[in-house]
Amino acid sequence: MSATAKPVLCLDFDGTMTDAEAEGEPFVAGYLEDLEALVGAETPDARARVDAIVAEVRAELAAAPERHPFTWKGKAVAPASVDPYLRMVPIADRVFDRFDAFANRVDRGRLTGGVLYKHNYGKTKGRPVFRAGAAEVIAGLAGTETFVVTNSHTQAVADKIRTLDELAGGGCAWLASRVRGDAQKFEIDDDWDDVPAELAVPGLASRAVLLRRRRYHDRLRALLDEVGATWAELTVVGDIFELDLALPLALGARVVLVQSPHTPPYEVTYVAGHPRGHVTSDLRDVLRLV
Repeated sequence: MSATAKPVLCLDFDGTMTDAEAEGEPFVAGYLEDLEALVGAETPDARARVDAIVAEVRAELAAAPERHPFTWKGKAVAPASVDPYLRMVPIADRVFDRFDAFANRVDRGRLTGGVLYKHNYGKTKGRPVFRAGAAEVIAGLAGTETFVVTNSHTQAVADKIRTLDELAGGGCAWLASRVRGDAQKFEIDDDWDDVPAELAVPGLASRAVLLRRRRYHDRLRALLDEVGATWAELTVVGDIFELDLALPLALGARVVLVQSPHTPPYEVTYVAGHPRGHVTSDLRDVLRLV
């Protein structure tokens, strides 16, 4: 550790500090309604057919998350099983396939990951659902070098923190100004070679974890430069190993995986077995770890 720097803590937010399943319920309901409309499932029989497809895909993802990646720009960048937002893409693909709709994959991708996502994500606005212990952890970290680095927009997450502050009766508002959004953790830059291209994770035999997420790296690096810290002085807390933790771990940081019932077992095993890794289902462990 450098002589002058304090340890730095970086929190992911959605899914880490929030309950993604509960918070995503309006998103899922709206997305499924849109799918039914797009494939013309107007009769009870057709809607029942869509329901059966949804149940089928959910069961497949839960049974073998290692076999079902979420792809972004043609690259497998995360397990599709981990949260309701990512799960909707393979569900939509299966529904469209079975109903012979939107056969052009480029157009379909713009629809499933763009139009439908943005339209329905807006339905979650104003109703954040926080994990147990979120307010206690944020209040307990006051005075530390703690930041939020998130894929979501800066203002959206800052607003959630202010809502949590109101619900908790104070203690959390200080973190709202320390949100760094639009981290683009899905983006892979093959031309950037500061880290190895891939990480082999036991239990994920069908593919490797892709590490070259340069834009995410740049946001983390900017925070370290701001406080004069090194990668070894950084701890990153997140709920999806591939998106949040794999890159900083490769660069020398400590990582904490906040698991949910949808966290793939291979992620839990890998992080728990790493000398700089820790797995928990209780956010309050973060206070003990830092």
